[in-house]
Amino acid sequence: MKNIVLLAFASLIALSSSHVISDDHAGNGPYYAFYEFNVTNPAAVVAAMDEFWASECGKKYPADVALLTQSFNGANPATHSIINTFQTAEDQANAGEIMRSCPAALTFLQAVGASGAQPTSQYMGAAPIDENDWTQDSAFSTFNIIVEPQNQAVYAQAYAKMMKNVANDVDLRSYGIGAVYFGRDQFTHWIWTGARSIPELSSISEKLLTHPAYAAFNEEVGSLRTVVNTSQNIVLKGYARQ
Repeated sequence: MKNIVLLAFASLIALSSSHVISDDHAGNGPYYAFYEFNVTNPAAVVAAMDEFWASECGKKYPADVALLTQSFNGANPATHSIINTFQTAEDQANAGEIMRSCPAALTFLQAVGASGAQPTSQYMGAAPIDENDWTQDSAFSTFNIIVEPQNQAVYAQAYAKMMKNVANDVDLRSYGIGAVYFGRDQFTHWIWTGARSIPELSSISEKLLTHPAYAAFNEEVGSLRTVVNTSQNIVLKGYARQ
């Protein structure tokens, strides 16, 4: 069983990182790759990540990376997630090569497998709306939604308009809509709102959800989306691209 878990987690981190974005999107990053898993020993995962990113291969890893705990996420079995931010499709391909060939990366994958981590899902995509720098925030509310293809442009435009209006009255941090390119078996998009702390996130969320622009947004396009899951995520540790 331990070997099966290790191979599955290696597939999430390494093999899916080797898939190159289609030509229509090449170079139009950033791209966000999420790897969700369930683990009862997160300290072991942190130790494994610390060791890898201190290595020569880790210093060459072409992405900003963060480990998050999913503090509230409904019935989703994941307890944590790792997010990779690739600026280009070439960065993604290079990261996949490092994870497949570098001894330090293989050691990292073995350590994560030994921690008892059970992979639950993985997905990747770009963010048509990506405001401010999410790496400056440490707490996030996330909505995973389904929007049918014929409605996606209208929905994104309405969301952008709504958030611009809210920003006139609320000190927003990072926010945006991400579109799932690969791993799209549960939802088509994720929407996030960031903050520097849980209290600040709660304040922003309350002001956002009670703003007149939000009511107008729901009136206009609320029927075009299906909410699959809502979650609160907290950054445990970040690893900036070196």
